[in-house]
Amino acid sequence: MINRNKMKLNKKIYLHFLSGLALLSILAAAAVIFQERILLFPIPLHQNHTYRFKHGQPFEELFFTKADSVSLNALYFTTPKPKGLIFYLHGNAANVQRYGRYAPDFTQKGYNLLMYDYRGFGKSRGIINETTFYTDAQMLYDSIQQCLGFKQEDIIIYGRSLGTGIATKLAADNHPRALMLETPYYNIADVAQRRVPLLPYNELLRYHFRTDIWIKAVKCPVFIFHGTNDWVVPYQSGQLLLPFIGNPAHFVTIPGGRHNNLRTFTQYHQALQNFLQESAAPPLPMPGNG
Repeated sequence: MINRNKMKLNKKIYLHFLSGLALLSILAAAAVIFQERILLFPIPLHQNHTYRFKHGQPFEELFFTKADSVSLNALYFTTPKPKGLIFYLHGNAANVQRYGRYAPDFTQKGYNLLMYDYRGFGKSRGIINETTFYTDAQMLYDSIQQCLGFKQEDIIIYGRSLGTGIATKLAADNHPRALMLETPYYNIADVAQRRVPLLPYNELLRYHFRTDIWIKAVKCPVFIFHGTNDWVVPYQSGQLLLPFIGNPAHFVTIPGGRHNNLRTFTQYHQALQNFLQESAAPPLPMPGNG
């Protein structure tokens, strides 16, 4: 009788063990799906695609070619007397056809705006990985100075969602005028852990985007916008960056704001205007005009 009970107990333990392994396998698969289906969702465009925007802001389509012959597509929105240039690193989905509609938020405040598509997004070509996110951004940043005529102190780096991690690393490695982050994350593992807990994401994820590390090395002012109802990048993940930005007033909480609608709030536009004024310099001469 004792042996039978012991065998039943061992069988239950074994079944629980198998169930646990199955659950972990399902969760691990969810982690893979998280990074492939949610973290990155590029939408390519045909090379003959013509960009059109209802806002009517003047812009130029540019192509930047890296040393490995990869071509990156960008849109350059201009103003008559720019106060500086905003280098915009967009989110995880779509392409600059979508994000170009946000140009007036910046150009109407007196700033030129450059936004580009990551590899595999829009008209940009090439195979992407975490390293190329960073090296491509640095190449574009250097090109802003070499080709568009702006000095580092004229450049504001603006990251949105996925782009906030890339933007933070770029700011840490350079000396821009300011860094602005819309719906940022502490790091990708933190976001994943809040979605599907218990897994060792540092080992499972191929993309890490360690904003929590790089932000400590940023030397310029940092400004953050985040909504309390953000289900993509939880507000709590962005809040973890607050101790590293120096001035608590530079973290703007938008009550009820979700991941993709902050620009529908007056509070966002007022905060953006205030941040730009705080970091502003006198208007610049047009690049190339002395």
